Amino acid sequence: MNSNNLNHSDYFPIRELSERTEVNTVTLRAWERRYGLLKPKRSSKGHRLYCEQDVATIERVLALVARGVPISKVKPLLNDDAPLSVDQDDAENWSASISQLLTALDSFSATKVEHLIQQMFSSYPIHACRQHLIDPVMAVIAQADDHGAAVGFMENEIVRYTLMRIGAKVGKKKNAQAVVLIAGNQAPMWRLALMAFELTDKDIPVYLFSRTFNVTATVNIAEKFNGSATVFYQDGVLNQQDSKQLADATRDNERLLLCGTAPMLSKFDDKCRVYEDLNSCMKDFQAKSLKKAIPGGDS
Repeated sequence: MNSNNLNHSDYFPIRELSERTEVNTVTLRAWERRYGLLKPKRSSKGHRLYCEQDVATIERVLALVARGVPISKVKPLLNDDAPLSVDQDDAENWSASISQLLTALDSFSATKVEHLIQQMFSSYPIHACRQHLIDPVMAVIAQADDHGAAVGFMENEIVRYTLMRIGAKVGKKKNAQAVVLIAGNQAPMWRLALMAFELTDKDIPVYLFSRTFNVTATVNIAEKFNGSATVFYQDGVLNQQDSKQLADATRDNERLLLCGTAPMLSKFDDKCRVYEDLNSCMKDFQAKSLKKAIPGGDS
């Protein structure tokens, strides 16, 4: 169809498709180019345009991926008449990826780990990779009798890859206020890195601190980043002094959001800015606070 004949009210840019399906734009483009799962229209300027049928297609893709179907085998199953049965080999796809990643970690091969992370995160949504790959791998290596060496190595590789992906977009959003992400001393840095990864792939500017900070330092950092929203992630339990300091800080700084078991257990008065986990924080934060930070349509 010629772009001049399109009813543009029925179509929307890739950014909106990403928001509605929670699949980042990098992955959506990969699904189109590598696997032919999408066939977007084009505007007169060459920008991709999508419709409600594309939303339905992505939802079906996500359902199949959740059932263990490799993304490379999804296309034949998108036909409405095609059976949704999943072969045993397909169901073991994530298990195979987990085994490969565990082998790379056992040999402390940064090159292999980075390759596997890049391969999986470019082919699947971040939340799917977290649920089916990263979480299971972390659970296994957390039990290793190596004094935390494997967990530290894996966490470092996730953070390193995330910073690389974030850095690729730094120059594009010079005038946008970045979301500042800070991990406390008892917070797993890799979970915050994945949050940064997902926000960045939704074209939301992010500034991720790659080391942990205590409560006092975090409050000072949040004050320095005037005008930016700051997410402080802390698990465990806060002592009385830290709890009071954060309570005072949230009253003084409406852009400071708290996440994790520590602030939840402290039972702050302002519940709308305290989140049990990063997933709920990101969804609410994106929906309510970041609308103005999200740029226009992507091509």
